[in-house]
Amino acid sequence: MPVKGKFYGIGVGPGSPDLLTLKAADVLRKVPVIFVPVRVQGEVSRAQEIISPFLDGQEIRELVFPMTRDSKDLEEGWKQAAEGVLSTLNEGQDAAFITLGDSVLYSTYSYLMDALLKLEPDLAVETISGITSFSAAAALFNRALTSGQEALAVVPATRGMEYLKVVLAAFENVVLMKVGSVLDDVLDLLKDLGRLEDAAFISRCGMSGQVMLDNLASAQEVPRDYFSLILVGKGKVG
Repeated sequence: MPVKGKFYGIGVGPGSPDLLTLKAADVLRKVPVIFVPVRVQGEVSRAQEIISPFLDGQEIRELVFPMTRDSKDLEEGWKQAAEGVLSTLNEGQDAAFITLGDSVLYSTYSYLMDALLKLEPDLAVETISGITSFSAAAALFNRALTSGQEALAVVPATRGMEYLKVVLAAFENVVLMKVGSVLDDVLDLLKDLGRLEDAAFISRCGMSGQVMLDNLASAQEVPRDYFSLILVGKGKVG
């Protein structure tokens, strides 16, 4: 018997409610149940804060995802979350899962969707994209991410400095995600490669406490924050 409800995966953008897409807002207003990812029960969810202006009686249900690198524990955690979602869908209710940024870029949603489709291959799923943090950041800086025949690489800074060195040598424009935990190493690498002047930093894009530094070569202090990224490339608009 097919699952009765439809499942939506919604990217809610980087931090500001006004960056939510019209389609995302429309679905959020209509679905009766919205699943929110948290690390521990009762945690304040930034994704939930973003969608709060669009809520009017929808039921919010937390999905706790394990903070571990153990592959078996992770797989079991995703399976349990998927079973909880399927239970709701089998009641005949549509449901949505919200995630920061874009739903298909470094997103918890992709793991949940895979787990759901393993349990129910014929599940009705609709994925709704969101504005990425680096697109929003580039707009705030009035900076083109790439143009003409140039290439753009999007990489996690945690991948390792030797890897980043290869990427920065190969691409005119690079987005360095997840820089908070390796910031000193990244800054040293950019300095060694002579690319600090090409680099702009932003933390908490669209959130309270946002910090923007448009030239890291002249920055006196760079904050260390989980929600931070660096844009590298000569991409000024105009």
